[in-house]
Amino acid sequence: MNESLATISMETTSGTVPEEPSSFSGSLTRWLLLLWWILLPAPAVFSFESGTLLTSIDDSNSREKSAVVSLGHPHDARSELSIQRGIAYLVKHQNGVGAFSSSYPLAVTSLGGMALLGGGVEYGIGEDGKALERAVDYLTAAVRSDGRGYLQDRGATRSRMHGHSYAITFLSQVAGQLPTPMGEKRLREVIRSGVKLMLSCQTLRGGWGYEPDDPLDEASLTVCCLQALRSAKDSGITVPAEAIARAVKYLKECCSEDGSFRYSLTRGTTKTSFEMTAAALSTLDAAGEFDLEERKRGMGFLRRAILAADRGKKGAFHSSRHFPFYGNFYTGQVLQQARGELWDRWTRSVWPKVLQLQKVDGSWESRFGDEYGTAMSLLILELPLGYLPLYDR
Repeated sequence: MNESLATISMETTSGTVPEEPSSFSGSLTRWLLLLWWILLPAPAVFSFESGTLLTSIDDSNSREKSAVVSLGHPHDARSELSIQRGIAYLVKHQNGVGAFSSSYPLAVTSLGGMALLGGGVEYGIGEDGKALERAVDYLTAAVRSDGRGYLQDRGATRSRMHGHSYAITFLSQVAGQLPTPMGEKRLREVIRSGVKLMLSCQTLRGGWGYEPDDPLDEASLTVCCLQALRSAKDSGITVPAEAIARAVKYLKECCSEDGSFRYSLTRGTTKTSFEMTAAALSTLDAAGEFDLEERKRGMGFLRRAILAADRGKKGAFHSSRHFPFYGNFYTGQVLQQARGELWDRWTRSVWPKVLQLQKVDGSWESRFGDEYGTAMSLLILELPLGYLPLYDR
């Protein structure tokens, strides 16, 4: 597998701040609450009566003012504030052309855009919404695509087909939000052309390679492309059922006897990993293949690995040993489908670790760039919010 980018594959309602509970009356308590308000990284008040966080957000944010955010496990007040800080970091580091990173810009901008959507940012509204708009403009610019509809970045850290498929996934998630018919038409043209490109370069085994003309498939790319096709189909783009069926067959053939999934059927490797298994399972779920024998074996492998890591000193976050952000991103998508005991145990172990890893500036460090680490960490924390259609249960 290409270890550069092959590794990277609240409902809000209007409300007002409640009155202070009578049990907290007294000047000392008022001063303490005021001091707490001032020291918070984002303006917020926690209601001890209702168990909700009420954020009074200024016009620079696209979320509604005085928005009430439902809290509970695993999404608590600290998690909500962490998401706000992470989004602020991405917006601050967006460059002049709309990309969130100069390393793998196509892929990271797409993941960053999904992180903004997943945090409740609305297209074009406020500072965050304008950043979302610029990210879409970057990905849909004519210079980004060749004559076949292949979306590309350039330089030493090119995203290749990973970036293309992440871009199609993100643009499909934002479809329907653009305020003008012309903008929406352009967006759908890019998605449609991108889907056509993917359909034209599916390999004989049913997977995809690092480049459109690459005959050697790779499972992490197949995961990315299959999720992109699913997202495009959900946005109204025609996707032949045969292409999805062939990709599902490819992933089934990647499943080993112990339930782990291998990286490729054609690249001369039988290597499997936790990360690849989680990614494959999430994609089978996205395709609606919940009853496959391969999925059942894969879930058994995933469960054993999570429980073993959770019993260790490092916790379940490190069940994904090689690429933790990537692995936990897909693990979360799998477990949140059914919730239940394993989801609960995984989140109680993973959430504190993700929050602990956030730096003072709101970012998460990654060898692939802090913008990548931040986007992926946000997408993990945003799972319970359910804003992304990608996370539909």
